[in-house]
Amino acid sequence: MKVLITLGPTQEPVDEVRYITTGSSGKMGAALAAEGLRRKHQVTVISGPVDVVLPEKIKVIKVRTAEEMISETLKELGKGYDIFISAAAIADYTPFKPVKGKIGSGLKDFSIKLKNNPKLTHEAKKRFPGLYVVAFKAEYGLSEKELIKRASSKLQREGLDLICANDIGINGFGSDSTRIIIIDADRVKAKLPLASKRKQARKIWDHIEKKKEPIAAI
Repeated sequence: MKVLITLGPTQEPVDEVRYITTGSSGKMGAALAAEGLRRKHQVTVISGPVDVVLPEKIKVIKVRTAEEMISETLKELGKGYDIFISAAAIADYTPFKPVKGKIGSGLKDFSIKLKNNPKLTHEAKKRFPGLYVVAFKAEYGLSEKELIKRASSKLQREGLDLICANDIGINGFGSDSTRIIIIDADRVKAKLPLASKRKQARKIWDHIEKKKEPIAAI
């Protein structure tokens, strides 16, 4: 199958020196890409600014901002893909108008006006309804019940096929391991206990390849 995976953070310029970003390391997306290649899928990656190493056989498109990642992803999906895995932590907000040059350091305070970025998974599913879309939902400090509720809401609202939810208050960005709750379109849930992202990637791929068949909780 032909697979497109996004990974890493985006950087939203405040001026030509500073930017807003997330702490995403790209490790989960990289693990998913490597596992997809191991399973003989044709994998392309669209990557924000990260230091992860990917197998040479994987085509990599590098971007910086949310606008670039969204634009390049939709453009690439237009070439025909079977699966889209959105593992990137795209910034939810971006400055309306970055300042040219550098904002002076002597200011007592200053404000930044932000605007919402579009939701890439929503746009992908809207434009390519036959595409199998896998999203990630990272939250902070929620109960398991609330985490599942929010992830399920996103899945239903956007018509996604699979969503992987995790609490970065427990295992933060950059960790080598994570806990994941998998929710599919049939509301079947799988709770994957703390394990390496490499192992979690295998479990996620098992579910993708089974499509809508239930995955057993561990």
